[in-house]
Amino acid sequence: MLKTIFNVDSGLSEDAAINVYRRSAQSSGKLEALREELDYALSDPSVSWKALLANSDYEVFDAETEQQAKSYAIRILLEPLYGLK
Repeated sequence: MLKTIFNVDSGLSEDAAINVYRRSAQSSGKLEALREELDYALSDPSVSWKALLANSDYEVFDAETEQQAKSYAIRILLEPLYGLK
């Protein structure tokens, strides 16, 4: 999702990318698994959200700190899943 939908090169606005992400997550049939994976990754201190959001393959958001990157990931990846069934 980060590389294909949220990548700055995709040309989608953040709102458009979040809407595509929400529709994709909801229609995948794997919504609960996605939530669990995100919860696990967000609670694992060894996961670098800075590296996941900006690396040599794609760029979503170039955060200054790990906490800023994690907060951004929560806002674009986890919060949009609230209320979906």
